[in-house]
Amino acid sequence: SVEDMHEIKILVAILQVFHLLPSTAGVLLDDLVGSVVNLEVHLCRRESSPFRKPLFKFLNRYPTESVMYFIKRIDSTHYMRIFTHALSSPECSPLREALVAQSSTLVELLRDFCAKTASYSSSSSSNSAQGNSNTSDNNNAEENSDSMAVDSQGAQDHNDSQGNKSSAVTGDMVSKRLYVAMSAITMVYANLQFHPLWLEERSDLLQALMATWTAAHPLDMAANKSSRLAKPVLLELIVRCLLVATRAMNSPPAVLFKLLEIAGRSIDVIDVSFVFQYVWSELIVKWPISKRREILSSFLVRLSDTNVSDESNAILLQHLVNPMVATVFTLPEISVSDASDPNSATSAVRSLPQEQRGIDLLRGQVIHLINQRVWAVHMPNNAQPSSIKRASVRLELVQLSSILIRHAANAVADQRKDIIKFGWNYIRNDDIMIKNASYVLVAQFIAAFDTPPKIILQAYSSLLKAHQVESRFLVRQALDILLPVLPIRLMPSAPQQAAGAEGGGPAGSLPAWVVLAKRILIDNSASLAHTTHVYQLIAGHPEIFLPYRAQFATNLVGILQKMCLTHSATTETRTLALDIMDLFLKWHTMLEDSSKTGGGRGAEASEAQKPRNGNNA
Repeated sequence: SVEDMHEIKILVAILQVFHLLPSTAGVLLDDLVGSVVNLEVHLCRRESSPFRKPLFKFLNRYPTESVMYFIKRIDSTHYMRIFTHALSSPECSPLREALVAQSSTLVELLRDFCAKTASYSSSSSSNSAQGNSNTSDNNNAEENSDSMAVDSQGAQDHNDSQGNKSSAVTGDMVSKRLYVAMSAITMVYANLQFHPLWLEERSDLLQALMATWTAAHPLDMAANKSSRLAKPVLLELIVRCLLVATRAMNSPPAVLFKLLEIAGRSIDVIDVSFVFQYVWSELIVKWPISKRREILSSFLVRLSDTNVSDESNAILLQHLVNPMVATVFTLPEISVSDASDPNSATSAVRSLPQEQRGIDLLRGQVIHLINQRVWAVHMPNNAQPSSIKRASVRLELVQLSSILIRHAANAVADQRKDIIKFGWNYIRNDDIMIKNASYVLVAQFIAAFDTPPKIILQAYSSLLKAHQVESRFLVRQALDILLPVLPIRLMPSAPQQAAGAEGGGPAGSLPAWVVLAKRILIDNSASLAHTTHVYQLIAGHPEIFLPYRAQFATNLVGILQKMCLTHSATTETRTLALDIMDLFLKWHTMLEDSSKTGGGRGAEASEAQKPRNGNNA
């Protein structure tokens, strides 16, 4: 190897002497570093070499001078490799301390990059507008005169040539600035490995990092082959710096929100899965309820901030807020504050019932913030309507409301009127995903609270008619939630409500929800796509439909051939056919078990299953 060569050993031994020289030897810094760079270039060494450890000892003797020396050469790739290697070496703590002292210099470098990038973007927009104007003028000249068109075309070619040269020069300048910013953030990241609280101590550097991401993210470097990879490297370094800071600062809401926003908006450029993995495994599943309450409150405050984009709120809801709230109720054990002192910082892992977890999460001002910023503000007649326009944010807010209704109904009972108005408002939304997610919310509400039969029947009827493939899973989820409570919420004493809801005749003594399901199958018998979810509903709830099996038996048997033997049969329909056949076996087993026990259920089922008043298929 190179390290074993006699000449290399001699050079290394000579370099070992320099850090032992008197303090006036600092004047040799440029010559010594330049010699090491030349040696590494001739030996084709990039990441490491035997000359670096002796050089690092010399740099540690003059840390401030060394830091300023390398910062002045920040646009040199090889110099930066040596310096970042030094910052990453455990023995170079004097260099790292000197770099921390020069934080303002790094801030100025990053701010300069942001300013140059902003001016480049402005000039690019102006050039584009000017080019369009010239093109329009030339087209008019061409219509007036052929000779003028020729002259105009020549002028246009000249202008385009000059514009392309100017654009190329400006693009190269931005590319160089991009490399400078990348080198500066590389130094920051290397130093953060040993000083993780650096960004907490220097908030201006933290703000400069965020501003650098904002300036670099929209840049289009595809045309510049030499710097095509610089942008993704820069963005990933910023994300990793913010991740280190967030971890060291115990995840303050503002920094954590910015980290997730940057990671979510960079997902199309770089791999940021490590950020979401950290947020899930280290934060969401480990946070005590008090920390979740703090994060939720901070998010709700910024939700109504017009300076925060809908895209940012959608990312936070999807990757932080909704999973954080859901895991409060799904984790087998969760950390909670001491009940005797709610403000205590100490917490213990306990197994609490879901309702108690919901009360702990939503106590204080949290439930009022949710009501003001999520439910009440989205009313159509609200004096201060919501500024949220993005469909993804609305969808996530509907899902957040569904989580709270499902797991913490008692904690939100006082706000149930606003919740049902919120859900019913979005049922009329044109977006099919928001619409059916709102039906899930309404179904959760009906399962949790007493609801007027008119609302129940309207929601149930609309779900039975919903057949869009792209949101069928939401329809199925809503029906699975709603169906078990229908026999309780819709008492058989008022079956005529079904006929009133659909405009039909008397429903006999069948429950309203049975009549509605049967009518959907009859009215849409020619279209399997319109009834697949209804058949899935019946097959998924054999116990509920057992007393009324004869009302659906003809439809179930008649549809099997269409599900399996036609050219339009799919894997889904064939699977459903198997489920229907299994449904008949389950019904048969239930009836046998009922007859063996000698209970009255079998007689009741036999009586209820008989067709009524011409309603048989």
